[in-house]
Amino acid sequence: MENKNSENLRVGFHSIEMLLKLSPENIKKIFIPANRNDDRALNLIAMAEKLSVSVERKKSLAQHPEAILKNEVSLGLADLKKYEETIQDKNPTFLVIDNVIDPRNLGACIRSAAASNVAGVIINKHHCSPITPLVRQVSAGGTEAIQIFTVTNLINSLKHFEKLGYTVLGTSEHAESLHTELDLNMPILVIMGSEEDGVREKTLEKCSQICTLSKNKTINSLNVSVATGVILFEIARQKLI
Repeated sequence: MENKNSENLRVGFHSIEMLLKLSPENIKKIFIPANRNDDRALNLIAMAEKLSVSVERKKSLAQHPEAILKNEVSLGLADLKKYEETIQDKNPTFLVIDNVIDPRNLGACIRSAAASNVAGVIINKHHCSPITPLVRQVSAGGTEAIQIFTVTNLINSLKHFEKLGYTVLGTSEHAESLHTELDLNMPILVIMGSEEDGVREKTLEKCSQICTLSKNKTINSLNVSVATGVILFEIARQKLI
């Protein structure tokens, strides 16, 4: 019996559909709730069978399908450096998650990152939630569609990107500059932290620019996943101009 906490487990239609689109060869088996015969479940079965991916009905599943992968690869700083070398000419944007403990918020941030076409997500291992099945489910396929790198020393990682000429952009409700006032059309790392504590002070010290997302005097802080979407889509807008 597979462990639900196993790293090679995927839960939910979005994640599994994305896997079937991007890497069906890495799926060992898909389990469908035995009582589901709706269009969503039948379409997933048809998609899997067309790609020769094994599918099995499972009585213990009540609502969401599950998939077991053949292998799971964790990417770190060395992988990040190699990956960055291959996309340097594409004016990349990376999302850095510094201080987000709640898995639902992390999943929502990754979903925004994938939807805004960032090059990758960098997660501070010791100050963030790990990539759990819940994170993957909330990301609605985002964790399968985007490169995610977990680093143990975020400050050293930021220094590396600084040397490469990236702008390191921090976000803080106390900053003077609004994000829409900045030129963001350049290789950039955007650092997001929790709505309770924000980005850690040590990390903010490494930023070349700091901006706020709202100048509302009554409420100027946003949920981190909302804030992530706001800043990433502004960067994407500027890079399309």
